[in-house]
Amino acid sequence: MLTSRLVYWLQDLVRNECEKWLKKGKNIKYETRNNRNGYKAGALKEGMKYDYVQTCNYIAMFDADFQPSPDFLMRTIPFLVHNPDIALVQARWKFSEITKMIFLFYVNLVIYRCHNHTP
Repeated sequence: MLTSRLVYWLQDLVRNECEKWLKKGKNIKYETRNNRNGYKAGALKEGMKYDYVQTCNYIAMFDADFQPSPDFLMRTIPFLVHNPDIALVQARWKFSEITKMIFLFYVNLVIYRCHNHTP
């Protein structure tokens, strides 16, 4: 489980990145929710409640640790355009470098605690 300090740091990191893209004129929104009800499906359901979503033809929703390739939208949107019976595309993803660092931090912490017999 992530510590509160780390969660806030990650949220700030993602929020700042979104603000950079917004300043470049991109239509991007940073939204969070205060619970994990329904996990990913719950996040999608929550995200669809915003009024601005009704004006969008397509929506891309990412976890904070998702790092899409630069051509992500160019590769996924045409698939939806040419297949009108399909409403959702779930794309392959990889962990971002920050996620790898967090994972390694926790692995090292567990190894340290096991080696030193600390709780």
